[in-house]
Amino acid sequence: MKRLLSDEFKADLSSGGYLNPLLKRIQEDNTLMLAIREGYINVYYRGGNILRLDKKEKHTYDAFFDKEYASNSTFKIPDSPSSITSEMDILEWINSFPVRKQIMDCWFAKHPKAEREFQQLVVRENNYSSISNESEYFIADIEVTDPERGARYDLLAFKWPSKERKTDNVRLALIEMKYGDDALGGKTSGVIAHLKQFDKLLRDPDTCGELCDMAAGQINQLNDLDLILHTKSEGRKFTVNKDRVEVIFLFANHNPRSKKLLNELKSTEFSSLAAKMSEYCDIRFFVSSTAGYGMHRACMFKLDEYINFLNNMLSRK
Repeated sequence: MKRLLSDEFKADLSSGGYLNPLLKRIQEDNTLMLAIREGYINVYYRGGNILRLDKKEKHTYDAFFDKEYASNSTFKIPDSPSSITSEMDILEWINSFPVRKQIMDCWFAKHPKAEREFQQLVVRENNYSSISNESEYFIADIEVTDPERGARYDLLAFKWPSKERKTDNVRLALIEMKYGDDALGGKTSGVIAHLKQFDKLLRDPDTCGELCDMAAGQINQLNDLDLILHTKSEGRKFTVNKDRVEVIFLFANHNPRSKKLLNELKSTEFSSLAAKMSEYCDIRFFVSSTAGYGMHRACMFKLDEYINFLNNMLSRK
């Protein structure tokens, strides 16, 4: 899995490149997010893809927008060029974003994707909001799928504690987000199923090392494109510590009166697997401070701490 931009793609997006107006628009519009893929980029809006840009021939890109978004909309999809070869072409797409956003708003009103929308909110809070430099976690990617290893997780992040900002060495964090208690169970997408996927992905040192190398590349490309806001240092190049990866569960809008999450985490299957995985990774549970999604080391609870936290909430119902 190589989710990185080619040198030419990155140069076309950077200052002086003809795709640079797209990068500037993303930098100026915090409802948009650029995600790096292998040979293409996704530009997300509300967790949906408002533009996919695929690298084809030299300085030539294919542009894609899912027509299904317009199936319930009274707005017509703008007639933007499908082949991008000039600054004029990309400007046509940028100018069409307001209409495309309206089309997607109508679609999401009838087909809500709350988890994906809140994933993008986590990215915005920690990468380029007014408090992002205070955060200790930055997001490199969302909706990560590794078909070869049967792994899928919601956010790929790197942990950079405030006391360690003088060094460019960071730790990898894989985040699974669940929105609402209906998403907690299930053999393929429940909490236990995702813990098994993390175990399969991280227990092999070689696989874990490959993942860290890819994440380092993504982090540095996003940083070079000024898509991560932090205290800058000239020539900064991040390296990823391969010793221990963090696995973080983020439960958005859990019902504090429900025992469903508590039962999942207290189950023998979850607790025994978590104990085994603690030999090579750190499993944590994110609790916001005191609301919002800014992520800090102090907000990451161990399993026993999080179970106590849930029990305390239940006692207050």
